[in-house]
Amino acid sequence: MTSVIRYVQNTTTAANVNTSVVSTGGDYQLVAFDITTAAGIAANANANILTWKGAGKIKAISSVFMRRSTTGEVIPMGAVAQNTHTTITLDATGKIINIALLAGATPIPTNTVISLLLVIGNY
Repeated sequence: MTSVIRYVQNTTTAANVNTSVVSTGGDYQLVAFDITTAAGIAANANANILTWKGAGKIKAISSVFMRRSTTGEVIPMGAVAQNTHTTITLDATGKIINIALLAGATPIPTNTVISLLLVIGNY
């Protein structure tokens, strides 16, 4: 599924400041992906879960949601303790998304559906 969106990026200059924003920016695609893990990702491990081969680059990861396809169980992305969370990063090329679990993180089991909403465009 793909839709065209206006992507606007802004930075606030101080805490609790309401920044005035207009709709300048660029038109990008909002693309939804469901990726099912054929193998699990253990705590203290990482995996590249998506490599974008299309035109342009991934501008932003808008949303990530993980659930087991067999049970519907939601896989948590993190906790309060810094050693138990999951990170999702976009490499410098704008093409590869990696998911990394710290040592105390909840493992991502086999047959987990990782749902991503990505902003993708030519830039």
